[in-house]
Amino acid sequence: MGLFSWFSTTDSTSVEGLDNGIPQKTQCYHIEGFLTCSYFTNAVQMGDRLSAKHPNVKVDVSAYIREQWSERSRELQQEFETNHGTSPFIYEGCDINNQNMIGGYTDFAEKIKATYKMD
Repeated sequence: MGLFSWFSTTDSTSVEGLDNGIPQKTQCYHIEGFLTCSYFTNAVQMGDRLSAKHPNVKVDVSAYIREQWSERSRELQQEFETNHGTSPFIYEGCDINNQNMIGGYTDFAEKIKATYKMD
C-alpha cells in the first residue's frame, strides 16, 4: 500500500450501499398551484425540505392567484393529457421535452417518502 493510497478518488456517495437507494443524479420537480391552497403550501414546504436535504434535487415553484389557476390548470391538463386539475399540479423532469406528471400533493408526498425516505 502506497503512502497516498488512502486518498480516495471515488466519491463516497456513489459507492454502492452508502446512498440507501436514494438517487444521486440531478432530479427536478415542478410545483404549480394557487397561493391560498393549503395543499400547494404543503407541497412547496416539502419541496423546500427535500432540496435542503438533497443538493442534487431542484424544485421549481410557480404560484398563481386563484383567478389565474383555472386557465393554467387547463393548459397543464392539455400538456400532460390528464384530468388532474386541482392545486397543486406537480410534475418531474429536468428536460422540458421529457417531463412526467406526478399528480397532486398526496402523490408527491408518497413519491418523496418512497424515493428519498422522507416523511
